[in-house]
Amino acid sequence: MDILVVGLNHKSAPLEVLEKLSFSKEQLSSALSGLRDQVGESIILSTCNRTEIYAASDEPAETKQQIADFVAGFHGIDIEAITPHLYAYHGADAVSHLLGVASGLDSLIVGESQILGQVRDAMTVASETGSAQVPLVGLFHAAVRTGRRVREETEVGRNALSISYAGVQLAKRTLGSLEGLKVLLVGAGEAGRLVANALRTVGVGELVIANRTQSRGEELADSLGGSVVPFAELDEALGKADIAIAATDAPNYVITQDMVVAAVDRRGESPLFLIDLAVPRDIDPQVADLEGVKLFNIDDLSSIAEENLEARKRAAVHAETIVGDEVARFMKWWDSLDAVPIIKTLQRQAEEIRKRELDHALHDMPDIQSEHVAVVDALTRSIVKKILHDPTVFLRERADKSQLEAARDLFRLWEDPERD
Repeated sequence: MDILVVGLNHKSAPLEVLEKLSFSKEQLSSALSGLRDQVGESIILSTCNRTEIYAASDEPAETKQQIADFVAGFHGIDIEAITPHLYAYHGADAVSHLLGVASGLDSLIVGESQILGQVRDAMTVASETGSAQVPLVGLFHAAVRTGRRVREETEVGRNALSISYAGVQLAKRTLGSLEGLKVLLVGAGEAGRLVANALRTVGVGELVIANRTQSRGEELADSLGGSVVPFAELDEALGKADIAIAATDAPNYVITQDMVVAAVDRRGESPLFLIDLAVPRDIDPQVADLEGVKLFNIDDLSSIAEENLEARKRAAVHAETIVGDEVARFMKWWDSLDAVPIIKTLQRQAEEIRKRELDHALHDMPDIQSEHVAVVDALTRSIVKKILHDPTVFLRERADKSQLEAARDLFRLWEDPERD
């Protein structure tokens, strides 16, 4: 079996493709169930920058096509439209890819911290739905461990911008000082919280939060000294804001063109600055054509991402060394899984031979006392255990695939042990 990843990200696909192939939290369970039926064990990692599916397969090329077909079918998209944007890695390359992702090395904003939690969440959801067993769970545990090491041992994650914070920096760069401006934040999830914290650091005048679950919006507003507006009054709040930042998990636009047109009419000549940090997008992209509106989305963060990347190139070298070490560590464990059935077969075969030969010997000693039988039984068990100790340790800890195959030949592990 090989580890396989099939996916697309901000490097391989434009935003309009990424958003069509993302999986919402509500879709994950049914998607994982469908994948389990078609390709077996799998984990879906879907964020604003990527959609990736991890699987364990002994036919990577066939499984790659099955995954691509599933993703296209699940989202109702022609397979030909997504194929040019897909990448696939298997074996150590797939492991290295995920460990780099978890370390923030493959993010739009290098070193951003959200991805590590997203990797952990993807593993949890797949485990809870029965879609991931030991091999893939072990891979994702290794990814989380690697991500933590990179953050603790390198400068990659130190003072790194999150995508949310980068959006605020983009607003500051475009508008100048944000002091005294009224900001409407749509969404109080993890991304929304990061945005709100970043806004407070740049001294905005008033922070208003709109969230479908009002209690969550109130909780965030209380912690930051902001206020809450009912989600049903979003269109009215939009007309009073200088900046609106949307970061929800909604499957459809939460800010429509009609809402923005009405907001602009109420504002007069004051421009409306919109930032869409969601994938799929929260704001209808057609509003960018409206006079008095400036709309930015994930793709517009590229300039900040490049600056962030340049600042972390040296630290990334150290991080990549850690990733390489952890890939080797995981692959050693992964290869050891092949040794388990071989060791069990060897031990079972040796035990069958021991029992058979002991029975023959005892048959020739009908007068032997029971306590002596126990001694002989323990003696033969000990001899077999000591003989097998060094070979099993080698197979478990050091043997490569060719040596495992040699062990099968040497001990005839697929043959009848009674054969001469």
